[in-house]
Amino acid sequence: MDLSVDLAPQHPLHLGLANPVIIASGTFGYDGYGRGITPDMRLERLGAVIPKTVTRYAREGNPEPRWWPNSFREAREAGEAVYLNSIGLTNPGIEGALRDMAPEWDSWDATVFLSISAESVSEFGEMAAMARGVAGFSAVELNLSCPNVENGALFSHDPEDAAAATDAAREHVETPLLVKLAPNVPDIAPIARAVVDAGADALTISNTLPAMAIDVKTATPVLGNITGGLSGPGLRAVSLALVYRAAQVVDVPIVGVGGIFTAEDALQFLMAGATAVQVGSANLASLWAPFEVLAGLKAFMREREIADIHEIIGAAQRKSPA
Repeated sequence: MDLSVDLAPQHPLHLGLANPVIIASGTFGYDGYGRGITPDMRLERLGAVIPKTVTRYAREGNPEPRWWPNSFREAREAGEAVYLNSIGLTNPGIEGALRDMAPEWDSWDATVFLSISAESVSEFGEMAAMARGVAGFSAVELNLSCPNVENGALFSHDPEDAAAATDAAREHVETPLLVKLAPNVPDIAPIARAVVDAGADALTISNTLPAMAIDVKTATPVLGNITGGLSGPGLRAVSLALVYRAAQVVDVPIVGVGGIFTAEDALQFLMAGATAVQVGSANLASLWAPFEVLAGLKAFMREREIADIHEIIGAAQRKSPA
């Protein structure tokens, strides 16, 4: 079986992965940067890993509580479909990450992507320039689900803003460039086309949905920041539809993410047109989740005598009516 994929076929360096399973940013280990990952997990078995998003300067994050439910393992066992988080991008800042973490990433026998988020177009360019030539990662993923301080709009909600951020980073990024989009937009198509035209080698779809929950016993929001991002199985159908739509209008690979807990979940995204998938919330229930997804993909291909993962990618698109 051949599970290898290329997330940047049009880039001179390409971005070949051994398989399409990636650990999503923010869920890599207990702290987002690999705490709890053990040598026996052998990260090189996965397509790639993405440590937590870093910003220009260090951030402490949002007030507690930041998660709901508190135990993702219990939530999964209970069949809970809605996971909320309001971390606030707690991180050491890009200088700290490049200085203290990138050397460790470089020592891993794994493919690593650097995830960055900024507050302005110029800051995206500045951060990309800072990362230029630094060892430890094979690609950069732009997290555009953040406000542009210059006009107050989320980068990922406006084609022009999204394209401007992509273009600013593309000017300095030598590696393949992925752009992560938000789900709460009227139509993903014009935004997807805009960032591809601006130089994105691949798209990641999608980030979390704005959401909240209230504890009826206390009449208070369950999150310290009141609202947060919805992830988990409840996001899957939304993200899947966005991947399917985007795959119809762009000619670059798409990485599907949102509520992927099982191989069947991953297969839906691949069949919708994704070239790879990211496992996110499932990691909070079990750090072995991406490895289980990969094992399930292999079992599916073996049982159906599928020799190449590309026979699966886009299968639903090919069967859809014109």
